[in-house]
Parts: sequence; C-alpha cells; structure tokens
Amino acid sequence: MDKKENKRYSLEFGKKEKVLNYTTQTYQLSRPNKVGAVMALIRECQPKTIEEWEKWYFENAFTAGKNNIKISRESLQELGERLYTKITEVVIPE
Repeated sequence: MDKKENKRYSLEFGKKEKVLNYTTQTYQLSRPNKVGAVMALIRECQPKTIEEWEKWYFENAFTAGKNNIKISRESLQELGERLYTKITEVVIPE
C-alpha cells in the first residue's frame, strides 16, 4: 500500500513550535474574534490548493463577535507583529 504524501506548506518549527503555540494561546491571537472561525471556513471552502484557500479566505473571512471585521492581509500582518513582540519581549525573557 502506497503512503499518501501530504504536501506541507509550513516549515518545521521543532521546539520553537511550543513557544508559538503557548504565545498564541496565552495572548489569544488565534481566536475567532481575531482570525475568524478558521476550521468552519475550511470546511465551507473545501480548498484544493493553498492559493485557492488564500483567495477564498480573504474574500469571505470575518472576525467573530459584536463587530465583525473583514480579515485582510494587513490585519494578519498586525497579528504576526503582535505575536513577535510578545515572544521577544515577554515569553523569551521569562
């Protein structure tokens, strides 16, 4: 039986992945009110390629909560910058 190969679009972070997960969970940077209900969006889209997913996500994703805001590349960039700041200024020094 042939093993199905899954093409990875993300890098292996190794031990750093624990830091990323800890920080995003602690500071709630991956919550639906920040990035939308991602798993529900993936199920709705059923993308075949990463490019298809990116296009669909940026056209259809909104934050969850009282004030639904359209997700943009800029809003995700800002979350990434906040993640970097939390890791470098709070988590690593701890």
